[in-house]
Amino acid sequence: MKLTADLIANSPTYINAIKEYELDLSGNHIALIENLGATRNLYDSLNLCNNTIRIVGNFPELSRLQSLYIADNRVSTIENGLAQTLPNLRTLVLTDNQIQNLVDLEPLRELEMLESLSLMSNPVMAKPNARLWCVWRFKSLKILNFERVLQKEKQEACELFGSPKQPTKLAQGILAMEQFKVENTFVPGEMEAPEDPAKQQSIAELKARIREEMAQVAAMEEFI
Repeated sequence: MKLTADLIANSPTYINAIKEYELDLSGNHIALIENLGATRNLYDSLNLCNNTIRIVGNFPELSRLQSLYIADNRVSTIENGLAQTLPNLRTLVLTDNQIQNLVDLEPLRELEMLESLSLMSNPVMAKPNARLWCVWRFKSLKILNFERVLQKEKQEACELFGSPKQPTKLAQGILAMEQFKVENTFVPGEMEAPEDPAKQQSIAELKARIREEMAQVAAMEEFI
C-alpha cells in the first residue's frame, strides 16, 4: 500500500504510554516512506511497525518528532541526512529488520539527540563486539536494545576502539572490512555488481523499483 495523505488522515492518533502524541501507521503494508509532509509536523511519535519498508529516509522536516518505531519491516538501508529532517529524534526502534553491516548504521551518527536505539533481531547484532561498537559510535546513547548503556561499557568500547580522532587498528580494520563487504556483496537474483562502484544501484533506483512493484500489486488487486 502507498503511504498517502488520505491514509495519514484516516489513521489512528492517540497519546501513547509515555505521553507522546502518536500517529499509528502500523500494519498497512507500506513499502516506502513518503508524503509525511501531510502530518504537518503535529506528532511526537510515529509508528510504522509491521510494514514492508526497506529504506529509512525520505522524511520531510519533522522537528517535533522524538520517537520513531519501524520494527518488523524489511529495513536494510538507512539514508544520510536524518539530522536535518529529524533533528530531535531521541528514540529509534528498528527491531526485527534486515540490517546487515556495521557501516550500514553510520548515518545514525548524525542524530546527536538519539538516546534509545533498538537493533534487536537484525543480522548486524551478530557481529563481534556489535554492542560495544554502537556504544562507541553513538555517543549520546543511553539505552541500546532495551538495556541501559553502562559506564563500564563506554570504557571498554574506548579501550577496544580508541577515540574518533585516534581509532585503534581494530576500529580502522572494522570500518575498512565492512565497507569492502558492502561494496562487494552479491545479492542472489540480481545482476552481478559492476566493477565500478559508482555504477552500482543507487537508492533512488531502489525507490523506483519499489514504486513499480507497488503499482503492479495495485493492478493485480483490481482483478481479485
